[in-house]
Amino acid sequence: MTGFGRGEYEDEQFSVTIEMKTVNHRYNEVAIRLPRFLNPVEDRIRKTILKSVNRGRIDVFINASYTNTENVSIKVDKALVLAYHNALRDVGSAIGCEDYKLNEQSEILYLSRCPDVINAQEGFFDVESVWPKLEQALRQAISNLVAMRETEGSNIYGDFIKRADLIAEKLAVIEERSPQVVEEYQIRLSDRINELLAKHNQVIEPERLLQEVAIFADRTSITEEIVRLKSHIKQFRLIIDADQPVGRKLDFLIQEFNREANTIASKANDYTLAQVVVEIKAEIEKIREQIQNIE
Repeated sequence: MTGFGRGEYEDEQFSVTIEMKTVNHRYNEVAIRLPRFLNPVEDRIRKTILKSVNRGRIDVFINASYTNTENVSIKVDKALVLAYHNALRDVGSAIGCEDYKLNEQSEILYLSRCPDVINAQEGFFDVESVWPKLEQALRQAISNLVAMRETEGSNIYGDFIKRADLIAEKLAVIEERSPQVVEEYQIRLSDRINELLAKHNQVIEPERLLQEVAIFADRTSITEEIVRLKSHIKQFRLIIDADQPVGRKLDFLIQEFNREANTIASKANDYTLAQVVVEIKAEIEKIREQIQNIE
């Protein structure tokens, strides 16, 4: 499901803003973008998110600054400074200005700007002192994200109920129509055979006709498929009411919906039944598409 969440924390030494968004995905992926100094807690961030979000692609954006300078030191590469200084003298010599001297202050400013002369080096970073602050912002963002996803989930739940009811209604039509198919077949078969035999002044034997009808009834019987599909609908309703992630269960169950619908269509041998099955399959497909969006 789609969603967005934001969390913030700020004090005198540490500030962080966390934004996360989710989009539909069959599996569970987490992509985290964060400052380098927070790399030690990346795994904690991922695990915290996965406790609340079980499906979808999750993009996490973290902006943070750590203002504690106690463990920061500035290093000057003296050898590199001397090399730059000597290089300046060589430049002067190359243009015939061996005795030319730069103003000392100007040279210092110039050398300080040369690459890699001055470097800021971070000392030990206390992850444990920062993590509770980061976690506070993270849980705030997750809470906002989950709230938005729950709103979308409620809408999808209502759609599932409606589609399941429609499938059940159409299945009732199939169940009512199924015995009539056999009766109509018996009438058509009897009329056709009698018409053919009348030309030769013969009459069909009732036992033989009943035998053919029985074979047809057995071959086209969809009772088992109707019972199983009813059971699947009942199970579907129970699953969507469960207080846990159900996406993968429904993904499997909807395949069983399709299997029974296809079998009914292949056995039906009746135009009306075939049309109703097409309508059922259309509702199943709408459910299948929505299942990809839920946990």
